[in-house]
Amino acid sequence: MAQAYYGLTLAYCGRWQEATSSVQRALRLSPRDPLAAIYYGIASYAEFVGHNYDEAMRLAREGIRQRGDFVGAHRVLTAAAGMARQSGMATAALEELRRVQPNISLEWIAKEMPIRQDAERKHYLEGFRRAGLD
Repeated sequence: MAQAYYGLTLAYCGRWQEATSSVQRALRLSPRDPLAAIYYGIASYAEFVGHNYDEAMRLAREGIRQRGDFVGAHRVLTAAAGMARQSGMATAALEELRRVQPNISLEWIAKEMPIRQDAERKHYLEGFRRAGLD
């Protein structure tokens, strides 16, 4: 778990490649971990930061497959689909995100997500805007 959360910290600091390596290590060390859905969500966010939207969506979907109510993976799937300009997927992902996190808004993301770099926060918010979140 420490490797995965270290990866999350790295991703929030914009160090997505190191974050990806850390989360992959966590998955290798604990392939049957009941928290693996969270690890996939963290990996998906790291790929989002790296602008690898297809991989971010794939990893987010795996996290959601393992744990349907995992809000972090729903958030990344929504933002990545928005940035990838996959409007149908972005709309569906946003609908599901609103189901698991009814209070979601751009304001909430800007205020509550601990993203350290302004450019990365703007990048994440842009994905949600493109998906239709206001």
